[in-house]
Amino acid sequence: MKIAVTGANGYIGRYVLPLLVARGHEVLAISNRVDQTDEAGLRWLEADLLDTEACRRVMIENRSEGLLHLAWYAEHGKFWTAPENFAWMQTTSCLLEAFRDAGGRRAVLAGTCAEYDWSYGYCVEDKTPLAPRSIYGKCKDETRQFAEAFCQANGIGFAWARIFFPYGPGEPEARLLPSVLRSLCLGQPVKCSHGRQFRDFIHVSDAAAALTHLLVTSQKNGAFNIASGEPMRLGALVQLCANHFPEALPIEFGAVPVAADDPPMLVGSAEKLLESGWCPQISVDEGIARYVKHYVDLLRG
Repeated sequence: MKIAVTGANGYIGRYVLPLLVARGHEVLAISNRVDQTDEAGLRWLEADLLDTEACRRVMIENRSEGLLHLAWYAEHGKFWTAPENFAWMQTTSCLLEAFRDAGGRRAVLAGTCAEYDWSYGYCVEDKTPLAPRSIYGKCKDETRQFAEAFCQANGIGFAWARIFFPYGPGEPEARLLPSVLRSLCLGQPVKCSHGRQFRDFIHVSDAAAALTHLLVTSQKNGAFNIASGEPMRLGALVQLCANHFPEALPIEFGAVPVAADDPPMLVGSAEKLLESGWCPQISVDEGIARYVKHYVDLLRG
């Protein structure tokens, strides 16, 4: 199958591409910046998808049967309230219309756990109410509603992937684990919140495999949590990292204040995804061990 992947240069996109190529698909990697060279099964296409004409042109000229739409505004700390969220709603509409006109057959779009009502803590597709608090979450949810109706009306298979908390090499440096690992590697104090919050962490490789599965293996439609289904305290995760550094200073829990609206628990049920045939491959212990080795090697050059 010929598959177009937007956000191909992004954190998750870089993990998805080799999985699709390994399965024998012809992959069109779309990004607004391209400095990679093509290889067998993988062709890079440079396009600013926020430009309506460029968005339509890249889809029509490079017709694909499958679409994995990962591109969105994602600058750490800013995406929650950024006006760019509204622009990406419009871009997604343009993208899907062009995908339909080019003969597209199945689309998987990236959503977010921020669509849920966080007061419920444990989030189950089609059961937990959707009540996004942020502009980001609201725009994602509105996009899902449009995209689902559009695909149903046009005979396009559709899955919406609500991504929880992927971790692993390549994530933005300002996020929790990279900042913790950097401090540990440099022998600096690690300052954290109280660490009692429960979150759902999934290795980025497993998240990429889940997205690939929904696109090319499963024919099931609807919303799916991209989650492990396993609650883990933030403090336990940070301590797991610290355990790989015998000389590390004690973690300074409580040194960073917790936002008033920070949910004590945010975990996704993985049952629906598991029932579709996907299975995670990397435990948190193994994932953190790999991540620590990668980060240490990276800092050592």
